[in-house]
Amino acid sequence: MVRIHVAHEVSTIVHPTARVLETATMFGLGVDEEKRVTILPPREIDLPLEQGGIVFITGPSGGGKSTLLRQIGLACQEIGKQVIRFDALPQLPSVSLVDVFGDDLKSTMSTLARAGLSDAFVMLRKPEELSDGQRYRLTLAQLMHEAGKAKRAVVVIADEFGSTLDRLTAQIIARNIRKWVDREGQAFMCATTHDDLLEALQPDVLLWKGFGEELEVVYR
Repeated sequence: MVRIHVAHEVSTIVHPTARVLETATMFGLGVDEEKRVTILPPREIDLPLEQGGIVFITGPSGGGKSTLLRQIGLACQEIGKQVIRFDALPQLPSVSLVDVFGDDLKSTMSTLARAGLSDAFVMLRKPEELSDGQRYRLTLAQLMHEAGKAKRAVVVIADEFGSTLDRLTAQIIARNIRKWVDREGQAFMCATTHDDLLEALQPDVLLWKGFGEELEVVYR
């Protein structure tokens, strides 16, 4: 485990109109021109970065999950970790999947299979010819490829993980990620409102981010 520090506070400045001020005065209300809101209180969190593991961030929509995930990513970079964003990988060329990474055929087929793309007919298609679920699997294969090129353990950041997929496909991909993390010793950090992925991911750390400053940390 590696201990990181997270904290996030935003400042909002309001420029009320004359009508707003007049209305507030009528009802005896004050209008703050500047307000500071704490999204994440200062907190030390132990994360599985050395041996690899999965951190699962969940909670209600609008509670600050994405902010927490972003702060974790920044903290990881500050301590020298290479961070890869799952949703910001380079665009793949319009070629058959067996040619998409430029590796030898055996390595490419192995990477595709580990991501759930082992069907021969699918391997001969181009990225734009895939279904949504297959494209998500291809993104996972690309992630595995990029992490392999790094020659060291990386930290993967995945916001809204699996949110656009049907739940069965999302769970299958989550299980493949768990296997990959265990085998390669990588760190995978994701945020989603879908807590149905808990069983498939088997996270090492569960972060429940509620509204305001509420944050619960559970270790497996």
